Amino acid sequence: MWANEIAERIVRERPNEKVYTIASGVSPSGFVHIGNFREIVTPFFVAKALKNMGKNVRFILSLDEFDRFRKVPGNIPSEYSKYIGMPYVDMPSPFSQNESYAEYFEKRFLGELKAVGIEPECIYQAKEYRSGRYAEKIKLAMDKRFEIFDIIDSFRTQDAEEGEKEKYYPISIYCDSCGKETKEIVSYDSNSGEIEYKCACGHIGKTNIFTAKNIKLQWKVDWPMRWQAENVIFESGGMDHSTTNGSHDVAERISKEIFGFIPPIYEPYNFIGIKGGGAKMSSSTGNVLTLTDLLKVYDKHQILWFYAKYKPMQNFNLALDNDVIRYYSEFDRFVKMLFENRIDEGNKEILSYTDVDETYLNYPNFSYLATFLPIVNFNLDFLATLMKKENADPTSSYYKERLTRAIYWVENYGKEYQVNLLENKNIEYFNSLTEEEKSWINKTIELLDKEYKTSDELQTELYAVIKYLNLDPQELKKVQKHYFEILYNLLLGKNQGPKLGIFLLAVPKEKLLNLLKF
Repeated sequence: MWANEIAERIVRERPNEKVYTIASGVSPSGFVHIGNFREIVTPFFVAKALKNMGKNVRFILSLDEFDRFRKVPGNIPSEYSKYIGMPYVDMPSPFSQNESYAEYFEKRFLGELKAVGIEPECIYQAKEYRSGRYAEKIKLAMDKRFEIFDIIDSFRTQDAEEGEKEKYYPISIYCDSCGKETKEIVSYDSNSGEIEYKCACGHIGKTNIFTAKNIKLQWKVDWPMRWQAENVIFESGGMDHSTTNGSHDVAERISKEIFGFIPPIYEPYNFIGIKGGGAKMSSSTGNVLTLTDLLKVYDKHQILWFYAKYKPMQNFNLALDNDVIRYYSEFDRFVKMLFENRIDEGNKEILSYTDVDETYLNYPNFSYLATFLPIVNFNLDFLATLMKKENADPTSSYYKERLTRAIYWVENYGKEYQVNLLENKNIEYFNSLTEEEKSWINKTIELLDKEYKTSDELQTELYAVIKYLNLDPQELKKVQKHYFEILYNLLLGKNQGPKLGIFLLAVPKEKLLNLLKF
């Protein structure tokens, strides 16, 4: 499993650490989508791998609430454009009373993380900056601003403009008057730490590095500064920061040359897609799928499984379309194999990161729930009776939990998956059958008059319909498959469908007879 490999590399390269600080970060710029979740879950798995090795691990989540509001997301009221340039922590929440924009989205995201079993140590960056904790580091960066400029400039493809270096300062200041970001520094006194600035609103103000509540290092300097502040040993980052000569390359040099800190071991991660969820996810456009949305379709173990089984740089799609059925079946099968001790070592390792236990085997078959909900016209009592014949317990919390997800998926994403009976007899197909094949249909009709305690009883009877042929097992299997295809064509107009044993019990008898009797 990739997290184990990264953990082994970390211990190999940094064997003498008393505490292994594993870092992640997120900006409360709006609803955090499941692509951003990879920023947290990647180091979370690495932290877990290190703990499994007996290491003392600190897993931190930096909440970048002191960043400036850059653009109004599509799902935020347009009048919030008046706050552009202000830090998230100083803006009001668009959806709640008596809390900031940052607080609302932070609480929501931390609640989502808790729902999937992730509870990091949170570092609130507005609090850290305003406490004066970073003052000495800001002073160092200001005093070495020309060296920082040269590092950043060495990564640029265009030459610096005349006078640009002299005007460069690695900080932003939030104006005392309008509260918005300004980068125009009028003067800086290195001895006292006093800074005079001019804002676009016209205000000219003064602030001091050692007492200021409104100074923040700019991103490419802020990032390595925090590595040193927290003694970060490992961190991951998105491809947008990880390209050659990108933000991470710049930060590494600033870390070594300005802050004298060995950069953390780093693992880039790739972005993920959505199958069946509409357009590409984007926080800025408001088209986001959050963990809350995903938890309405999948449980926490499955969500962790998706992220655990792909290496960070591998692309993968989270399905909301008909592949949801396949993923449920695959995960359930692996869990069953795990607790029957017949799973391969690789998948066993991956499942160990999902926190799944043996009680998971109590969940009913998701495919049956999703398939038969529309067939029984969402009659939950009849569905419960049907599922009892599949040895499910409709009174259990496992049944109710999975049923809730099945209902949500069918109503929101699974319309195309629904199985629909033909409205009229498939006469043309019936006429193409041989007399012997037509006799199989009559035998099937006879089976519908019996009572069955389980769907497997009926399934066994269906298999027995053509056993009179006394064929060898291989040939018998082919003919049985053909017999089932005949039933599917007469009922659905296609060669395949749901498991016939339960399907024939789910559909009202009169509807079946209407399509099978000629």
